[in-house]
Amino acid sequence: MNHDITPELIKLFTKKAEGMGFSIRRENVEADPKILLTALKEQEEICRFEKGGAMRFWPDSPYVDERNGLHNLLLDLKERYDLYLDAKPLDCADVRDYRLISEFGNYLLAAKLSKDNEIRFTTWQYTYDRTGVTLGHYYETNYQGALKDFTLRSGLIDQKQIFTEDELLVLYKSCLFRDVNDDELDFDSERKLQDVIQKVESNLPHIPEEKENQQEQEDERGI
Repeated sequence: MNHDITPELIKLFTKKAEGMGFSIRRENVEADPKILLTALKEQEEICRFEKGGAMRFWPDSPYVDERNGLHNLLLDLKERYDLYLDAKPLDCADVRDYRLISEFGNYLLAAKLSKDNEIRFTTWQYTYDRTGVTLGHYYETNYQGALKDFTLRSGLIDQKQIFTEDELLVLYKSCLFRDVNDDELDFDSERKLQDVIQKVESNLPHIPEEKENQQEQEDERGI
């Protein structure tokens, strides 16, 4: 369900936006019942946000990157809040401050609203009688990490279908080596290899040194 922006979400969004160099102003609902927030930078209006999260801006506004960055931030935070608000309280001893996001088999994904207004995520295994939980994996505000862990722990995705970071790195280095050294690659094969390299690269937290060295070599050759 798509909820209106809550006061807690306003506080969190304001804090993060200020960290990016913006200021957030709460608007008077009597002037426009739909408008909730205005984002500014050095007294210049960047955009406005409605109660449901929609963004408004002046057609001739030059602040495209700024407003898109703020909107993406708000929507990302709101997605987590909506998940939390739609979830039912977790009926297990010692963790009743959490809400149940999803469960499958003996595993569950849960979230709680912390005092700093962040939504924090955890995966657990139910105890044998399902009155409690155990073996928690705590992901703080990393929703995607917690969701991936839940799908793997619960068996929704087979672990054998997932590459570890070390395995991805081996695959990445092998593709880079072939890209540089295989002179018999035709155009179509080289294009497919580049697609694989980019896909693997997007799943690695850091670009390996081999990639940087390859780029330096290409620059030296004038490519």
